[in-house]
Amino acid sequence: FLGYDSEEAEGVILAIFKDGGRVMAANEGETVEILTNQTPFYAESGGQAGDVGHIASAKARGQVADTQKKLGALHVHVVKITEGTFAPGDAVDLKIDGERRRATRANHSATHLLHAALKRVLGSHVSQKGSLVNAERLRFDFSHPKPVTAEELERIEAQVNAIIRQNSDTATRVMPTEQAVAAGAEALFGEKYGDEVRVLTMGADLDHPKAYSVELCGGTHVHRLGDIGLFTILAASAVAAGVRRLEALTSDHSRRYLARQAGIA
Repeated sequence: FLGYDSEEAEGVILAIFKDGGRVMAANEGETVEILTNQTPFYAESGGQAGDVGHIASAKARGQVADTQKKLGALHVHVVKITEGTFAPGDAVDLKIDGERRRATRANHSATHLLHAALKRVLGSHVSQKGSLVNAERLRFDFSHPKPVTAEELERIEAQVNAIIRQNSDTATRVMPTEQAVAAGAEALFGEKYGDEVRVLTMGADLDHPKAYSVELCGGTHVHRLGDIGLFTILAASAVAAGVRRLEALTSDHSRRYLARQAGIA
């Protein structure tokens, strides 16, 4: 996976699948799954939606409608072929939809800041119970025994935006899992970690000389906190006994929502 550093890359088709079986060619109009030797496309995992974009060879073009993770590590492109024929061995250009990636990573980084804010406002008992992150919005489920009050929601939202306004660089390190957890990195619900993990550090704590958020995460994230732009909570609800859900927007989706609420758009 090359997507931490690149939105475009060259690759070679290793295999093509259709209807659960392997095929030796795929033609215009077909929707297939294509596996390449390397890719900038993030595969859906850890609550983050898979990338979309385009794939092209010297004799074919296709739209990547989704990217899925198979067998734990394979990034498989779901491709609708718009022109020509793809076959194993073809050299291809792979390019993600950069705008969707930027919106998605803003939402993903915001979920980490939200998790940290929830712990500070509601208490250290808060832990993540699930999340969904795509280009449009974020959804975050967490443990809490009672409804979140309007005053608490206001404090959470204000705290996340204060960290965003720091506009500091985010930092990612690859390190042994046990060492990362021992150093205090937060492990996320539902994630399976290998021997080494990516540790994402964001922001400065407002009251203590330490980072605001330190979590294990293999997703894609903003390079500077200001890239998140703006954070707005949409709704708070209950999803199960002792589990609450917050839905929120960031960046331009947040701006447009607030403009509609103010009656100026």
